[in-house]
Amino acid sequence: MPIIFKTTSCKIEKSKDNYKFIYEDGEKYTHFFDKIKKNISNDIVSQKKDESFTVKASKVESLKELLKRKKTLSYRHLKQLFTQVNKQLQSLEEDGYCNLFLDINDIVRIETFDETQKGGTGGDIYFLYLNTHNFLPITDTFTTKILKPFNKNNMFLSIELKKLNTFPKDIHINSQYYSLALLTIYCCKLSKKYDNIKFKKLDLQYDKFSDYLSNIENTKLYFALLRCLVDNPKDRVALYI
Repeated sequence: MPIIFKTTSCKIEKSKDNYKFIYEDGEKYTHFFDKIKKNISNDIVSQKKDESFTVKASKVESLKELLKRKKTLSYRHLKQLFTQVNKQLQSLEEDGYCNLFLDINDIVRIETFDETQKGGTGGDIYFLYLNTHNFLPITDTFTTKILKPFNKNNMFLSIELKKLNTFPKDIHINSQYYSLALLTIYCCKLSKKYDNIKFKKLDLQYDKFSDYLSNIENTKLYFALLRCLVDNPKDRVALYI
């Protein structure tokens, strides 16, 4: 079967309308993968414990490929991206790990079938994070230890990681919520003032985020993103209400 998606620890094989997700470390990250499978349980046609599951879907593609086609996501899909990946991060914390290095290359979008619609398309949408390579253990003080230099070209690093130059260093796990917010903003249509500026060149200071996000101003997602972007990591919370 052809491989349509691959990361360091996961790959997806396609056969007609069936997509087989094959992953590593299932026994290590049980809550993480169990949460993923629970969310899409209605569309799973088969599975092998801690190794793989197969989903029947109308389409599966990487977030990177999706953005090449659409440039930005609708508000509905932005909300789904934020809330679904956030739930995966929370389940990862139950395993005792965090992920400070979110990346669009590691996320896929699943569109399931809707049998009530002509052609069966237009079903539920799921965003899944599918790379365990950068998962880090959480300490008793809700931090994780960064032992060595890392690639700072990742556009979705928190401000504390961007400034980090000495190792080893303890970083609060809420750094991952800053990363999630940046990733979501990257998929959002920015206000006209910033529309033609490359994302990585934006001056991402807290007091400017409201200016970037005028297109979704005063929505639930807008406030959820701002909660993730405060300067003090201890004060961040990924809460959509």
